[in-house]
Amino acid sequence: MNNSFISHSGIVQKINEDIVEVMIVSESACSACKSKKVCSISEMKEKIISVKSDHQIFKIGDKVNVMMEEKIGTYAILFAYVIPFVIMISILIFGYYDKMSEPMMGISVIAFLVLYYLIIYLLRAQFDKKIIFKLEKQNIEID
Repeated sequence: MNNSFISHSGIVQKINEDIVEVMIVSESACSACKSKKVCSISEMKEKIISVKSDHQIFKIGDKVNVMMEEKIGTYAILFAYVIPFVIMISILIFGYYDKMSEPMMGISVIAFLVLYYLIIYLLRAQFDKKIIFKLEKQNIEID
């Protein structure tokens, strides 16, 4: 079976027993644009990811690759974006055909999103078991 991985490079920030915290820099699509210095919409964010270390030895400052199977990334996107979007559109369509007022449809959508993400938050332990990150030290080449 061919497993393809999503990989981001990062730097080890903190180590607690078997949990390694890695900082990755997430860049928007415009980060490679030549005009990004004068444009206000380009975006770079630092994110901290906690990863179980699989008995590998890491030090603070090590450069590593944080990897996740591509199919699990798809699973995460499905629950984070696709399902709420589909249900949100369904609420709007139902509200339109049921002659619901626009403010009521808006309140219904917001209430749904709050409830949905609260349920996702409460089920985070189950998601943590399913969404697994792996660490790999980067090979440093000296020229």
